[in-house]
Amino acid sequence: MKKIGLLTFLALGLIFASCSTNGFKARTAEIELKGNPTTGYTWICTVSDESIVQVEEKVQYLGAKGIVGAPSRFVYTIKPKKPGATTIKFEYKRPWETEAPEENREYAVTVSTDGNVIVEEK
Repeated sequence: MKKIGLLTFLALGLIFASCSTNGFKARTAEIELKGNPTTGYTWICTVSDESIVQVEEKVQYLGAKGIVGAPSRFVYTIKPKKPGATTIKFEYKRPWETEAPEENREYAVTVSTDGNVIVEEK
C-alpha cells in the first residue's frame, strides 16, 4: 500500500510541476501615435487576429484646457491572450468621411510562448 501511495503522490507532483512551468505570463507593449481628436481625426485600429492580442486605447490630451486643435497622444496597450503572430493596422482619419486616410501605420506583433510581446513597425 505504501508503494502505491508514494507513486500516486509522485505522479501528481509531476503533473502539478508541469502545469506551473508552462504558465503563460502576460506582458504588455505600447504603441504611441500622435493625433488631433479635437478636429475629428482619430486612429482607427484593426487587429487581424483578435484571439492573439487585445488592444486598449487611451488618449492623452497635450494642449491647454479648452484649446481646439491642440495635439494628443494616442496610447495603445497591447495585451497578449495566447502565443502567435498578428498584424495591427492603424488609419488616421475622420470616421464619418469616405476619403482615404491621412496616414496609415502597420505593426507586426508576435506573442512568444512565455508571454512576451514583440512589436515591429512594417
